[in-house]
Amino acid sequence: MIVAIDFGTHGTGFAWATVSALQDSAGHRVVVYQPFTQSGGHTYPKDLSAVLVNRAGDPVKFGEKARNAWDRELARGNPQGFGYSSKFKMAIHGREGKSDIPEFLGSLAGARRGTVKALVTATLTHVRRAALDQIGRYAVGGAAYTADEIRWCLTIPAMWTEADRQFMRTAAVSAGLPGDVERLLLVQEPEAAAVYCALNAGTVLGPDRPEGQLEVDTPGSRFMVVDCGGGTVDITSYQIRAEGVGPGQLKETRVADGDRLGSAYVNHAFVTDILADRFGEQQLKQLIAAFPKEVGQLETEWETEKVRLVSETAGDGTPVITDTVLISIPGKIWDALDPGTRTRLTVLASGETHYIEITAHEVTKLFESVVRPILTTIERQRAAAAGDGPAVGREQMLLVGGFARSTYLRDRIAQRFGHEVRVITPMDPAVAVLGGAVHFAYDPSIIWGRRSKYTYGFGCSMPFRHGTDPQEKFFIDDDGNEKCNDRFVVMARRGDLVPTDHKAVSTVAVFPKWTSVQVTIHATYAHDPDYTDEEGCEAIGKVIPDISGSVGLPTSERSLDVAFSFGTTEIEVEVCDRRSGAARRAEVAFDDLYGRGSTDRPDSPQGR
Repeated sequence: MIVAIDFGTHGTGFAWATVSALQDSAGHRVVVYQPFTQSGGHTYPKDLSAVLVNRAGDPVKFGEKARNAWDRELARGNPQGFGYSSKFKMAIHGREGKSDIPEFLGSLAGARRGTVKALVTATLTHVRRAALDQIGRYAVGGAAYTADEIRWCLTIPAMWTEADRQFMRTAAVSAGLPGDVERLLLVQEPEAAAVYCALNAGTVLGPDRPEGQLEVDTPGSRFMVVDCGGGTVDITSYQIRAEGVGPGQLKETRVADGDRLGSAYVNHAFVTDILADRFGEQQLKQLIAAFPKEVGQLETEWETEKVRLVSETAGDGTPVITDTVLISIPGKIWDALDPGTRTRLTVLASGETHYIEITAHEVTKLFESVVRPILTTIERQRAAAAGDGPAVGREQMLLVGGFARSTYLRDRIAQRFGHEVRVITPMDPAVAVLGGAVHFAYDPSIIWGRRSKYTYGFGCSMPFRHGTDPQEKFFIDDDGNEKCNDRFVVMARRGDLVPTDHKAVSTVAVFPKWTSVQVTIHATYAHDPDYTDEEGCEAIGKVIPDISGSVGLPTSERSLDVAFSFGTTEIEVEVCDRRSGAARRAEVAFDDLYGRGSTDRPDSPQGR
């Protein structure tokens, strides 16, 4: 059994497929999605990513049930001291940036990173139990599936650092998912979407919008996946190998790009721009403090109206939104407003009281505050991909993710790129990542190679280069050789295409009298680091190998093989004593501020 979990900023869901000979053909594989009932009564394969905790911090409800229970508690003044959180996935990514999207309310106000991990773990525990409950109802030959017969797969943004990925894996294991890397896979969201779109028909965005799907029959053709979710936009470029899509046929051609540009930021702009304009910034702060439930109702109503908006095409081909939006103001907020504000709102709403009217121009500005930088990010990735030479066949772009349901976003992308690129979106772009994750976990070999996001290696002493190496790193080793400390042994460079079955091995010598040694793993954004203590280069893990079986032997007979494997979305490092065969793997502990201070960092002003 394959079970995929798509943990998103706005919603979280799971899907599964049984493993059998009939299911081995991806084109005929049946993926089962678990429906959830959302506000408004419609079903969707994801529940709200939200948790309600009691005074002790223990989770008591999840999803829509959590939000509804929180609203009821707020109406009573929250006498039991509950806490509520949603969109907390955005608090995982350690990079600086907008941090006001996640909600931490009630007793969870001011939550720290440890609390975020507890919330993620609780959510994954809840989803795991729900999945096992549903799967347990299925039986083959009278026997139900058990947890030991399941391979799990978690989706992660491509823009996440290894620190974020490790955070997610640790939380997943704490939630009861297997720690074995063969039974718990992590897949990049655009990667999963690419697999899904290669197998399922979608809509080609253009004047007549015919049905179509990703063309995979042209060897060497490439395509870009633009995954627009609730919190982030991930962009990854792929190329189809000569044999087409099949085992080991997709390779990542560029390091993934992206930013915090999901649909949640349109909602954030509604609060910071529209509500602040209508109520005044100071009065809005007072309303949020006094009536959090009612302000939340304003945001919920905007979210409902936002997804209903349909863009139209102006005479010059520009997408436009022509509808105004009316948001009803809860009575408690209306009564708390000063007379001048109530009068101004009534005038702006064409004489209607208890309403906020948002003009079509203002609605467009809200969308453009996020859509415009998305287009810029796509342009940046396309410019980078152009460095790979002319495309084979027509360039293609896949538009997926929950935000891709927005007709305005789809039309703006089609307007900007449709004349040069074949832009395709699935029938339901919101399930592409989840469905693709099931297909990927069923056969991970479909991905042949990925681009290394960092330059990886380890520290080692090497022959001293007079006139090049700093004198302070000079020393004489136990055999009388002139050596340089802290040299960076590169195992994979940032931007290099690394096959998923690739293992880089380097051998280092061990002196006779050493009874212990530590191999420290380093990573940096720099392409050609010389030393492990350079600015922006960080120690991310260590291995203390067992060398007891070769103590006392001459240096020529004592050596360690340091192997870096890149077979999954995560790196694995193993150090083996060549003499005894004893091997130990790395414990990699990435820093939350991974890459801090580096001028080579791609999101720094210098790196741009």
